[in-house]
Amino acid sequence: MKKLITIFAILVSTSAYGQSVEEFLKSGIDKHNKNDFKAAIIDYTKVIELDKENKYAYFNRGNCEFALNNYEASIKDLNKTIEIDPKFAEAYYNRANVFVKMEKYTEALTNLDKAIEIAPTTPNALSLRGQIRAQSGNKTGACEDFMTAKNNGDKLATKYLTIFCGDIKGYSESLLLVLPESEDWKIGDDQENAEQHVIDFVHKNETVDKWTELCNMTKVKIATSVPITVPMNYLYEQAKKNAPEAKLTLIEKDENAEFPWIIFTIESPKFNNDDTPESQLWYVVLGKQALYNNFRAIKEATIPNELKEKWAAFFKTAKVVYK
Repeated sequence: MKKLITIFAILVSTSAYGQSVEEFLKSGIDKHNKNDFKAAIIDYTKVIELDKENKYAYFNRGNCEFALNNYEASIKDLNKTIEIDPKFAEAYYNRANVFVKMEKYTEALTNLDKAIEIAPTTPNALSLRGQIRAQSGNKTGACEDFMTAKNNGDKLATKYLTIFCGDIKGYSESLLLVLPESEDWKIGDDQENAEQHVIDFVHKNETVDKWTELCNMTKVKIATSVPITVPMNYLYEQAKKNAPEAKLTLIEKDENAEFPWIIFTIESPKFNNDDTPESQLWYVVLGKQALYNNFRAIKEATIPNELKEKWAAFFKTAKVVYK
């Protein structure tokens, strides 16, 4: 609600009248930016006295009134803004915020509908409408809003999806990772229980008992916020139980990403009960609702650098999605 419509060329007129409007509006914006709302209102009022159709003065003054908790005055100014420009999407969005504060949720939804109709990507409008819908029992509509908001780049939408939509069929989290068609993969095994979902992929004409290259995708159905290196170290410790000579190599990680991830290799020259080597390149992603452990493996003591680069590039195409 403190957002301003900054005008770089408010009026091109060089008359004293035009200059006064421009000066007062710029002065109001400057005070507004400094949170001196009362002084800004005085300047915006002077603009309106000189130009009764200046929608930006009404809009900004309405925002200042909102910041001062003068909700009725804010509504009045935003009403005038919309009267002057019925296509002013942010005026509808800001008026919705005022109605939320006044606990008039029906009116808020009507304004959000209009803002989204005019400008579907109006910042935060979808997330706000989703929250109101969720609180009023319309969870399906809420999750549709959160999904669209997320696709529009709203960083808070993922949080709302987790809070409101994790228990709704069709809106659960998953990892989208598409295997290249040119490599002729097929599902060799697919098992799921309450704790995890495990899928093994093998090449055409191979099986999970006899393969040259294997791709595994595992979804561990538990929300966790541990450092991304924790699952890596756990998987390595598990590997050493059957392959004491296994070697761990960290390749790349991003702990500050929205969904932290890590890429590493575990290369085993042999196993306790089997001299056949196996080397794996892992890609682990920490989602909001689950942990995603994925690897590709070959029956070699080490993974050639060219293959490491190819597999790492493939895993980086993965995306955490909600559907």
